Amino acid sequence: MFSYIKSDYGYTKLRKNFGRQTLFQKVPAHIVDSIIPNKDEQKQYMLRNPVHRLVQSTMAQSENETNTEPVVVHEQGINHTEGGWPREVHIYNEDHVNRHRRRVMHDDNYVHTVLNLAPVMNHYLDQNNAIELYQAYFCDMESQKPVEKYDVKIANVFRDPSSRPISCIQWTNEKKPKLVVAYSNPRTTHENNSCFFWDLNRQTIPAHEITPEEACWQLACSSLNPEQVIAGLQNGTVNLFDIREGKKPISQTSIYNSHRGPITALLYTHSRTQTEFFTGSLDGQCLWWDVRNLNQPIDCLIMSIKLRPNENPNIGNAEGISSMEFNSSLSTRFLCGTESGLVLNVNRMGRTHSETLPSYWEAHSGPVRTVQRSNCTSRMFLTCGDYSVRVWSEEVHTAPIIVTRPYRYEVTDATWAPLRFSSYMVVCKNGTFYYWDFLRKYKEPLTALKLSQNELTKISPYSDGESVAVGDNFGALYLLHLSENMTTPDFNDKHLMMQTYERETRREHILDNRLKEINLRARMEQEAIINSPGDDQNEDDLQKLTDEYFKIIKQDLRDAESFSRSLSIT
Repeated sequence: MFSYIKSDYGYTKLRKNFGRQTLFQKVPAHIVDSIIPNKDEQKQYMLRNPVHRLVQSTMAQSENETNTEPVVVHEQGINHTEGGWPREVHIYNEDHVNRHRRRVMHDDNYVHTVLNLAPVMNHYLDQNNAIELYQAYFCDMESQKPVEKYDVKIANVFRDPSSRPISCIQWTNEKKPKLVVAYSNPRTTHENNSCFFWDLNRQTIPAHEITPEEACWQLACSSLNPEQVIAGLQNGTVNLFDIREGKKPISQTSIYNSHRGPITALLYTHSRTQTEFFTGSLDGQCLWWDVRNLNQPIDCLIMSIKLRPNENPNIGNAEGISSMEFNSSLSTRFLCGTESGLVLNVNRMGRTHSETLPSYWEAHSGPVRTVQRSNCTSRMFLTCGDYSVRVWSEEVHTAPIIVTRPYRYEVTDATWAPLRFSSYMVVCKNGTFYYWDFLRKYKEPLTALKLSQNELTKISPYSDGESVAVGDNFGALYLLHLSENMTTPDFNDKHLMMQTYERETRREHILDNRLKEINLRARMEQEAIINSPGDDQNEDDLQKLTDEYFKIIKQDLRDAESFSRSLSIT
């Protein structure tokens, strides 16, 4: 048996070396040790060729796929009007129904079921009768944010290399529409008079280009040939372009048979061949043309509305045209906005000049920049000018039926939404785009978007309502996309908007009649004062009567204004 021997070895270290920080240094590489291969073992190595052994270093796995039976789901409804009757009971046979009811009512379970349900029903009836129908229970609740979120996004921007102001924007009538844009500045003359066709998916280079002889103020795209465009120029002539033929016009009017001023309105009219159009200018004339023959106009109308007795209409007393509107539903009638702020109601089939221009509205204090009929009803139309946007009715000529609050900056253009009957869009000189809706918010816009630091000049929506083109004063064309709740109309929008029009028209009729009564009473009192006997009255009595008269007039006017405000609030 061996004895166990215990061996010890002690390591010594100074106390000052305990806990000292480890220091690392960069040293060059050096060989610590070199193991030389064994030459005897190298001689025993043999090369085997070929090798038929497989080596797998990972765990074996398998894959399995199964197909379960699909679950067929379909929706099914039932019209539960007569209750769940047994199959042997025919619901349209009164004898079968009465016989089944008597059988159920004589059952013992029926009586117990009714007795058990009676207390519950009595409780609900008493609870319903205890509720005060006209009490507001949730007045203190915080208002929730609206579910609808109105959104306007900038989809693309098309810029003119020459930074010219945009004077007109039109959409071509084709499956994949293009934007046709005219550039001009009334104050300056540009050497470049080109108009561009912009592809919506390409913003760097225009798809096509046309070059009129003068600066182009207005454009009109043909509904039959998307390649043809009519251009109204600054010198009063009209050029016809076909992009298949090149940049130059294929036909043009003579300066001797055209307008004497720049063309400010250019629209196609309703005709069998769809080749007729009419133009308006600052010279006060409206000319009708045919695309197939531009040698001379078909017809001419001078816009003279305020004629003195025995005065004939001529260019000297005509109203300069600033905008025009034509609706295909009224083929012989159109609206014309003038430079003096009037909107003329024109009937082309009138025999005399007074029948051709039967009425007018004093719309704005400056030029009427836009006039457009509502797509809800042709009796209502929209105008914009100075600092306001107004809605008018053909039945009321004294005042607009709807007036929005005045804008801080001048309004440059406005248009109805193509699909929503209660909405319209406005652009102003401060570069802001506004979207209004009379049924959602009556006194403020639904949304506003600051598009540019420059003045916005024109706005043109596409027929689908989703895309809107807006141009500014430095050649930038903004393509906007509206959210879905701003383009699709609700089911009752047209009916509610018609009710709004009728209510506002009725209110204006009431105010108009009241104002007529006030004027008639004032006239009668004035005649009574003039024809009253007693010429020996002194000046003090006459001054007293005059003061009383003006006091009555002011009081009646204040009453009419308060009555108008109360109707607008309701």
